[in-house]
Amino acid sequence: MTATPRFSITRTFKAPRSRVWNAWTTPEALAQWFGPKGSEGTILAFDLRPGGEWRGRMDAPDGSVMYSKFVFREVEPMSRLVWVHGFADAAGNRIRAPFAQLFPLEMLTTVLFVDDGEGTRIDFSWTPLDATPEEEAFFTGMMTSMDGGWSGSFAQLDEFLAAGRAG
Repeated sequence: MTATPRFSITRTFKAPRSRVWNAWTTPEALAQWFGPKGSEGTILAFDLRPGGEWRGRMDAPDGSVMYSKFVFREVEPMSRLVWVHGFADAAGNRIRAPFAQLFPLEMLTTVLFVDDGEGTRIDFSWTPLDATPEEEAFFTGMMTSMDGGWSGSFAQLDEFLAAGRAG
């Protein structure tokens, strides 16, 4: 039996943990940075508690629209967020990723917030949930793309934090 693949990325931001936490947990802030570079995000629902949903809409530069639905499992203020991550239709029903049918239907997302000198380190990871071997292999093959996507999102978060827009 092989281990479930795990994607992880770590970045340190030049901002105190409270500002980085607020950027991840305030819908108005999330809409300004969360998502691939060049996309525009809209937070449709945000209930920050275990069992609560975060639903969003992403408008890409090419005019395409994707919806997401995340369900929080753990919320440890200032230190940890865990949610089930996946795509949705406009009504919030879980669907396959519009860009690839073999992408896992759901992933477990973990975001850790750690003091790092005068800044804050984010340790982010994704692990497929209940994925088939084919979906896990596809996920593994997408890791370079995921690294690029999250690096772009984190660049936007860095700009957002540098502009002082997060409480």
